[in-house]
Amino acid sequence: MEAINPKAARYEFRAERDAAGVPHVHADSWRHAVYALGYLHALDRPTQVHFARAVASGVASERIANKPELLEMDLFLRRAGIHLRLEQEASVLQPQVVQQIEWYCQGLNDGMLESADAWIGPTLPMWVTGYRPAPWDIESVMLIGNLLSFAGLAVGQQEAERQLLELIQLGMDSEHLRELFSPYLDGIDLEPLRDIHLSRRLSDEALELLSDLPRLAGSNAWAVSPARSDSGGALLASDPHLEVNRLPAIWYEVALNWGGPDDIEKEYAIGATLPGCPLMAVGRTRNLSWGVTYMHADTSDYFIEDCRPGGQTGWQYRRGEDDWRDFRVRTETLKPKGADPIELPVYENDVGALALTPEQPGKHLSASWIGSQRGGGRAIGTWLDVIAAGSVREAMDAVRESPHPSLVWVFADRAGHIGSQASGWLPRRRPGIGGFTPLPAWDESNHWLGVVPGELLPCEYDPPIGFVASANEELYRKDGPPLHAFGLADYRKRRIVQRLTELPQATLAEMQALQYDVTSLQAADLLPVLLAHVGDCPLKRRLEKWDRRYNLESTDATLFMHFYRHVLLEIFGHDQGIGWRRMFYLTTRMGFSRMVLTAADRMLRKVTSSWWRERDKGEMIRRAAERAAAEPEQTWGQINRFHFVNRFFGASMTGRLLGIRKTETPMPGNHATPFQGHLLQTATREATFAPSYHFVTDMTEDVAHSNLPGGPSENAFSKWYQTDVALWTSGRYKVLSPDAK
Repeated sequence: MEAINPKAARYEFRAERDAAGVPHVHADSWRHAVYALGYLHALDRPTQVHFARAVASGVASERIANKPELLEMDLFLRRAGIHLRLEQEASVLQPQVVQQIEWYCQGLNDGMLESADAWIGPTLPMWVTGYRPAPWDIESVMLIGNLLSFAGLAVGQQEAERQLLELIQLGMDSEHLRELFSPYLDGIDLEPLRDIHLSRRLSDEALELLSDLPRLAGSNAWAVSPARSDSGGALLASDPHLEVNRLPAIWYEVALNWGGPDDIEKEYAIGATLPGCPLMAVGRTRNLSWGVTYMHADTSDYFIEDCRPGGQTGWQYRRGEDDWRDFRVRTETLKPKGADPIELPVYENDVGALALTPEQPGKHLSASWIGSQRGGGRAIGTWLDVIAAGSVREAMDAVRESPHPSLVWVFADRAGHIGSQASGWLPRRRPGIGGFTPLPAWDESNHWLGVVPGELLPCEYDPPIGFVASANEELYRKDGPPLHAFGLADYRKRRIVQRLTELPQATLAEMQALQYDVTSLQAADLLPVLLAHVGDCPLKRRLEKWDRRYNLESTDATLFMHFYRHVLLEIFGHDQGIGWRRMFYLTTRMGFSRMVLTAADRMLRKVTSSWWRERDKGEMIRRAAERAAAEPEQTWGQINRFHFVNRFFGASMTGRLLGIRKTETPMPGNHATPFQGHLLQTATREATFAPSYHFVTDMTEDVAHSNLPGGPSENAFSKWYQTDVALWTSGRYKVLSPDAK
């Protein structure tokens, strides 16, 4: 054990690191434990905390560096306004929530005093950029909470809906388009959508920056009842999926212990926390364990505004046939380093904010996010309530009305109960209206009607099957309507359910193996369909024998991926379809679109279709097979590999000179397997999407088993910088206990 000696702490606590560098805190009260958490976040992750706030505030190009992608993100987030009304939201928080956040902020600010004394080390990126952090406060915590919700969930949905609009405006054949995205375009008049003025989509560089921020975008989580458990206790497994190739890891693992000398049984909380917030996204206490997955829910809509110049603010919008009203205008001033200030006028009304400053009259997009509505700030209290909950039922009640992000929580408790609960505000729309395409805002019947009541969100409690599972699959309200704007494939969820069904007495080792499972039900579904059109040949014989697993040593996995991509390009990449260049981008590059690939997978299973009415489906698949067979023979590990790089210096010359760019790391799995080892790569950039934390626990014990792609420290010269990387890459777990023994 290595003692941590806090030099600037105003409250007493004891902390020590275990063999993996994970801090274990011992405090006499929950107040001092939360204070210690803030202190440790500042000690080990000062740059991550403060740089995230700078980006969320829209001042990254001013405070960090005047880079094009930072300025682009500043403009985008300032227009979105996630930095607005934080003080108002803080003023309506419950007093006990305010107290806990204040304790955390005190700890973080005191810890920064100690970090600031290290001229080189924890604060090296701040020193290089000349960054001077301001004190951390309640508004800072709430801003990181907004970023967590908006950056991964709302932005991903907005980008997908923009992709659809681009396809419509490119003149893609309407019959092809409607069939590809059926039933979501049923009854939608596409012609008005062709005339909308679209802003430029976020660049690949900005999207890469977005993936580097605190967010929730995908995950697996499941719980197993005592009846199906080898130990006779409830089991829980959770692995949130995010970018993993940048160090430090997004999550900060910690063990908090609290209780006075007279307490017979001290309390604890162990798991993954988010630097900048007093929240534990995945973890457990003595009585409860939890994990979360992104609920693929429709929390953001585009509307169409009919705009014209005029009025007191310069631009007006229409309601009804001829009722013109003035936009409100909010001016955001950006001050990029070494450049002239930029004035950004944001035109908004009660529906949303224009996505583009208008330059000519006509139809413009307006964006609305449910998380920006009054009361959204109380979401931070939900995470604290979960730590305090003593049972699954109590935790489900605590999260049900949480404003954002939209999540599926999975719980298990010491008494043997398991459950899942969807949470997050969802816009209530008039019957028959979805959020897949923008609707005219001048027709006020299209406006939101409030928030979907929490009691209509799906949940399960001690189901007869003996387990609950979630993996970003489609979900529906209890009264019928879908929670999503467009469908996503359920390959991971089905594979998890398949394995749990096969395990009558599940063990922790089997839960860990399932987190590293690389069996693809996508391949299992599609290969019989595709190979039926291919004559006897080496490719067909190999893929028929393939076990559908994306192991590092598998050459058949590589062959199938080549085959699959060539099929997509042949069938959907022609001139009357999506187009070859765009389809290539959507299937292999930073623009990878789950929306398009899910639609394409469903289409490939059809016997008849407008997509192959005038072109023979079998002939296209055979051409794809010939092209795939001509690809170089490589193992999956040879093509699905990435570099671990520093989150702040990346692959820059500085990073290479400092020796903080690791050699290539092969990664198993792909986007359709439980271990979602997904790589997005161009000639100059790498981005990953994979399990960012593995956590498994048995509620009969007071320990968990975990690993993550990184370590506690953001300091590239610290021995705690990448302590878990070897465990993560090899599928091994360490024991995480409250007392570090």
